[in-house]
Amino acid sequence: MRKRSRFYLLSIAAGCLFVFLAAYSGKEGRDLPRPLNYEMRNFGKVYQDGGEGIEDDVYCMFRYPVFSDGDHAETINRYLLNWVANLRFLSPAEPGEIYTGSITIEELADNFFAEYEAEKKGASFNLLYQFKLRGFVLLNRSGLLTVELFYSVYLGGAHGYSHTEYFIFDTRTGKRLGLSDVFAEGFEGRLNKLIDTWYRMMNGLSSTERLDGEKSMLTENYIHFNDNFAITDKGVTFFYNMYEIARYARGPTKIDLPYSELMDILRPEFKKTMGLEDVMQ
Repeated sequence: MRKRSRFYLLSIAAGCLFVFLAAYSGKEGRDLPRPLNYEMRNFGKVYQDGGEGIEDDVYCMFRYPVFSDGDHAETINRYLLNWVANLRFLSPAEPGEIYTGSITIEELADNFFAEYEAEKKGASFNLLYQFKLRGFVLLNRSGLLTVELFYSVYLGGAHGYSHTEYFIFDTRTGKRLGLSDVFAEGFEGRLNKLIDTWYRMMNGLSSTERLDGEKSMLTENYIHFNDNFAITDKGVTFFYNMYEIARYARGPTKIDLPYSELMDILRPEFKKTMGLEDVMQ
């Protein structure tokens, strides 16, 4: 009889513990923001000259993510659209001014065509005007979002131009994160050394070869971190656009640093958010 009573009491205790743990786990799950829902939207427009004809070589194309189902999703959408609206060949603002108003993708395309019309008046040859923008979601997890915006543009010169920009957001606040939100105080020297080492390894350069030589073609004999960086599930990526650190012929430069190389300079809060503390131990 005592054994049955003891078993009965143990069963009740185990059941209570299970209910407690389930409730606690559910509470913890509710405290973590979910990844944002999003859809990819497409918009394209080909220039039409006053209804008289269509010029296929003059166009404006967009493919970009629109986020939803989050307290700050609209804040993130506005931030990205505002960045696009301040590109020189799309912006309604005067040169040197920053546009902060409300605008649509369709209106940005019209601004691009308006600039084309102004340039076309003084041209003695057929002028090509082309713009393409593509957006990519590189990371979308609880609390963190990384977006890449890539555009290519041709404005009738000797060659076109392309640009890649990374955006990291804290989805709990809608704030765009910078280097100081990811890296701990005093990270600069260690990060620069890592970037130099990985760049040399990528390009088959020894530790003593000059970076501004024919093999590397950088404009300076060093490479440092910049603020155009992305966080992914695998690590941190730094992107250097055309002309930023090298001649046009060298093209852009992308450096991927794995978390295993960065653990000693990452902020504890960031490592916790990314779940890196247990993985790297």
